[in-house]
Amino acid sequence: MVSKAVEVTGSYSKLADQGERLRELLEMVPEGPAEGIVRTPKQAQRRLDPAEVACLIDGYRAGVEVRALAAQFGVHRSTVIAHAVRHGVPGRTGKLDGRLDEARVLYEQGWSLKRVGEHFGVGPAAVWNAFRSAGVPRRPRRGYG
Repeated sequence: MVSKAVEVTGSYSKLADQGERLRELLEMVPEGPAEGIVRTPKQAQRRLDPAEVACLIDGYRAGVEVRALAAQFGVHRSTVIAHAVRHGVPGRTGKLDGRLDEARVLYEQGWSLKRVGEHFGVGPAAVWNAFRSAGVPRRPRRGYG
């Protein structure tokens, strides 16, 4: 059997002009950082030592808001919740169970979702989620009819 050498980079190849095209593209790229592009710095990862984790868990059990704990310890909200889950602390869902009627009355009296949430120790989103699940209609926003 006789084998013949085949030229693969010649005029029959799709790769013939690849090197030249790459040089042209590289010349089009500006040097240095692009103007007008502002990159937000990533949050540095922060590992809590065991004493800090214990303090965080105590705060969570005491009812301190997750956002406040995250700011205090310099971590993300999801990190606070992850530590609580790891330590077997029950979640905070259902804080309005059994008190939804009272929350509804306050809301109908003109209290904001934020104010109702502060009264019950939850955030405004938790209040709205409980209302939505119970079919409580949302009031029109001020200035929108």
